[in-house]
Amino acid sequence: MGTYALSAGYYDAYYLRAQKVRRLISQDFHNAFEQVDVLVAPTAPSVAFGIGEKTSDPVGMYLSDIFTIAVNLAGIPALSMPVGFVDGKPVGMQLIGNFFSEGRLLNVAHRYQGVTDWHLRCPNGFE
Repeated sequence: MGTYALSAGYYDAYYLRAQKVRRLISQDFHNAFEQVDVLVAPTAPSVAFGIGEKTSDPVGMYLSDIFTIAVNLAGIPALSMPVGFVDGKPVGMQLIGNFFSEGRLLNVAHRYQGVTDWHLRCPNGFE
């Protein structure tokens, strides 16, 4: 599929357009980091789902990663960490840092874990 999209007749239609969108996403993050040091966002649009629960729903599985895609496209560092439970299922928070700010990102995560104990708890059924 990648070779097809990069072939001479489709370069402008797919690859070039995707690169332009990627640049816009990266620029949006750059603008945000002119005002803040770290962004906080949910890791997923819902709590964790059970093992095998979405195997028959590939779109649902894809959408569970939707909040992490922009970070990957922009090429900036991010990490996900536990921040609680809803009905015994874990909830994740995503910390997003500026280019080359991995140290700051890890420091924020470490400080958060120092004042909470979510990283020590297990979801129901995993004790």
